Amino acid sequence: MADKKSQKASIVDRPLSKGRGEINISTFALLFSEMVQYCQNRVSTVPELQSKLSELGYHVGIRMLDLIFIREKGLRRETKLLNILLFIKSNVWKALFGKEADKLEHANDEERTCILLQFLVS
Repeated sequence: MADKKSQKASIVDRPLSKGRGEINISTFALLFSEMVQYCQNRVSTVPELQSKLSELGYHVGIRMLDLIFIREKGLRRETKLLNILLFIKSNVWKALFGKEADKLEHANDEERTCILLQFLVS
């Protein structure tokens, strides 16, 4: 009989590794194009298309945020607004765009609005 330690761990028991963090641009372009075409074939107006694409983006974003949270913080949950905004500015932004956002600002005209800035100049 095989020892339990020598058995291969199931995929569920393996840790969520970060991997390379990048994909081939052609693969991404094909996937994105197919998603847009899929949505276009199921709507009749531009606002409906925008709504469908927004809905897809929302679901992808939620899953991405969950994945980053599990990888970075384990099962610990942020409860303070500033801490979650700083987490988005650093960890989430870096996972999505390859580097941290340059600045987090509070909007002057809206109390509940914060702005993430990314400067294009190197």
